[in-house]
Amino acid sequence: MKFLLAFAVMTVALALPRTKRAAYELPDGAELLLGGVKTSFQCPAKNGYFADVDNNCLIFHVCNVIAKDDGSTEVQQYSFLCGNQTVFNQLSLTCAFAEEAVPCNNAPDFFYVNDNIGNPTAPFLTDADVQKAAPLIPGFGEGGAGGAPPPGRRPF
Repeated sequence: MKFLLAFAVMTVALALPRTKRAAYELPDGAELLLGGVKTSFQCPAKNGYFADVDNNCLIFHVCNVIAKDDGSTEVQQYSFLCGNQTVFNQLSLTCAFAEEAVPCNNAPDFFYVNDNIGNPTAPFLTDADVQKAAPLIPGFGEGGAGGAPPPGRRPF
């Protein structure tokens, strides 16, 4: 009898639709690297890549707005952890060394960079974007074309 009850409960549980939220589903051990994950970030109602300032930009989120058949929208949020010793650079929308990235507390000032994604007539970054970021990033624009790596760091 207990077996049948357990089997029935398990069958019902497996039959229920599963909705798994991708937000903050980070790799095992992320808490060890971050010292506790703050789950306060919520995607704005627009597509793009967004630094998680509350987690010191060690996490970034991909936000995707989905239009439903009934005319409403749903925002999907996917969370990612930047690699070892890197943070999410909101200017380039990539993980980069902290000294080569927009400071984390300034990341929201560059959320608008996402607006150019998918626009074939817009450059990824404008001169105004680069000029806005230049004073925030030490050594930005120094070292010639492509910039030289900081002393002691290999170029690749």
